[in-house]
Amino acid sequence: MAEASQSPAAAAHSGARHTSRFEITAEIRVLLAYWHGNASAVHRQLIERAAAEAGGPRAQTSGAAVPVPPDLVAVPGGAALSQVPLLDPVPSLSTFLRALRRDLTAGERAGLAIGPQAARAHDVFGKRPASWRNYAWETDHVQAPLLVDTDGDLVRPWITWFIDTATKVITGTAVTPGHPSRASVLAACAPQWCGTSPTARPGEYRSW
Repeated sequence: MAEASQSPAAAAHSGARHTSRFEITAEIRVLLAYWHGNASAVHRQLIERAAAEAGGPRAQTSGAAVPVPPDLVAVPGGAALSQVPLLDPVPSLSTFLRALRRDLTAGERAGLAIGPQAARAHDVFGKRPASWRNYAWETDHVQAPLLVDTDGDLVRPWITWFIDTATKVITGTAVTPGHPSRASVLAACAPQWCGTSPTARPGEYRSW
């Protein structure tokens, strides 16, 4: 996904392997999910899977190497052995970790290790695909970090705005002294007829 966000060709064939370098495939992503993002454990299991298929010795982690029957290669959660892809050759651990950092975003790695909330701290959640001007607008609210005088009271105003997702132009804003409501949303989009005009220009509304 990290590469696909920059290359349309990569996006069309997400997870595909190229002959020039090792890449994280869809099957390896599934295995990473089973292991909660533990890259070393996934790499160790890839080695064990290849050794089991060849009937050779198990990857030596401690003690002496021993033959590995296929049924000894366990996947977390009781998943089938078929969930472990058979690679020939299995890349080195350094190559595997380098591919992991290149092919997975920081959010994907955090999500595998901790969960969706950790992923959202790194990546944009629900990001829209590229489109044309005025195809889609998004809206949000934020409380301004300042105090203003409204009828003798000091309040922190709220800002409601719309943004065109294609051009990043702010197409409508409303500044209100109270909490956001349906009225503030309508005030922000009213100058632009809620995005129906193909020649919309940024608008602004203040409630005082």
